[in-house]
Amino acid sequence: MPKPLNARALAPLDADQAVSLSEQAYQNIKWGLILGDFRPGDAISIRKTADRMGCSMMPVREALKRLHSERALGSSANRSFRVQVRASKNIAELFFLRAQLEGIATQLAAPRLEAGQIARLEELAKAMDLDIDRGDTRSYLSSNYSFHFTIYTAAGNAELVSLIEGLWAQTGPFLATGVGSDTMPRDWREMHGRIAAALAAGQADVAKHLIESDISWGVKLYSSEDPASAEVAALPAEGYL
Repeated sequence: MPKPLNARALAPLDADQAVSLSEQAYQNIKWGLILGDFRPGDAISIRKTADRMGCSMMPVREALKRLHSERALGSSANRSFRVQVRASKNIAELFFLRAQLEGIATQLAAPRLEAGQIARLEELAKAMDLDIDRGDTRSYLSSNYSFHFTIYTAAGNAELVSLIEGLWAQTGPFLATGVGSDTMPRDWREMHGRIAAALAAGQADVAKHLIESDISWGVKLYSSEDPASAEVAALPAEGYL
């Protein structure tokens, strides 16, 4: 899983750690995408990111190329990297894929979850409710990630978890925009508590359905919108090396 670091204030990388500098840069930037620290159209400067991490530009460049190959970032002819500006239809399709895969992961995980994990889910559901009251989108998204991946990692299928996490990196900038808007339905904040209760009761099918409904909010939101705004799409094509 991505290491929970703030992509806006990246921590220095440690060359003595077993994980390579490129991998650390990859995890940091990916976490920033998942938490919405980067928004649609944002450019990611290789030089500035390397300076913040205290490393050369090469590991950062490798990390950004990897995220580009995973479709989490876009790249232009001048070798700059940006968070992609996507059409609403494409965003809705990504959330649809997430709903299907995450429903499967939940059904697989349900009989494998232990009491301590379910208690953790209940705590996270309460924390997210408080985050909404405080208007703390970033804390909400961090707890939301922990909630969902506590479930998915229990499925015992690393490939499935990797696919889901890749989709989270692609949808993170758009989820952050939606969570921070007035379009968030009132009953959505109750969803995670209901998911935890279903898992506690051993109701795998109910939990699967609730997870799918939770993710499908993104499908509904972006299916009802126009394509990406002209304001964001018209951002200048600068060099960010």
